[in-house]
Amino acid sequence: MVRSDSEEPEVEMVERLISRTDAAYRRWLASLTDDVVADHVVMYCRESLPERNTTYGIGEWLAGYLMIGQDGDRGFFLRCDDGDGPVFRADLGGLGEADLDVVAPAFEGWRRSGFALPAAPEPDLPPTADVYLGNIPLDGVELLVRARKLLGVDWRFGDLRGLLAAQPILAARSARPYALRRDLEHAPELRPYLFYDTGRGLAAIWPTGSETAKRRPPQK
Repeated sequence: MVRSDSEEPEVEMVERLISRTDAAYRRWLASLTDDVVADHVVMYCRESLPERNTTYGIGEWLAGYLMIGQDGDRGFFLRCDDGDGPVFRADLGGLGEADLDVVAPAFEGWRRSGFALPAAPEPDLPPTADVYLGNIPLDGVELLVRARKLLGVDWRFGDLRGLLAAQPILAARSARPYALRRDLEHAPELRPYLFYDTGRGLAAIWPTGSETAKRRPPQK
């Protein structure tokens, strides 16, 4: 495949990163002719790496790492430090190393497992609880429209700006936080804004280690 001049810097950057990954990954990468799909995980071949890493701006927010695969809105990464360290995972668009979770202690073991992912911890959520929306930016009407659809509420569109000014918003009484958390698997943009009433205050339905989710829960 002939590459344009504009692609050359990205290709060279990725090639430099590849050269500093562990030997097991480099051997495996050299054996590929196309991307590999294992369950929900897509592992990139060499041809795909420059475009994928450039599209998500990996070098801007996670310098020194190479995104080697993807599972929906999560990427898989190797640290390019001439070692054979862990395989990491993070939500795409994360803020940096603090957002990384370890998927496997080394690439070779992960490859032999068929790129199996660790089981997600069971969230500690009540069977039912009142659900609130909070911390949505005041100009976030589009987010509120998406939340309206997700929650199945019938707020009038003309009232949405007023609701944003009156956060936190009681969105549903005696809702099922577990079901909402499953819905948020497919609505990552809404994860920082959904909360449930613990009886002592509000807590996030989708807690993560990201800076967005570390915001103080809204007060009722």
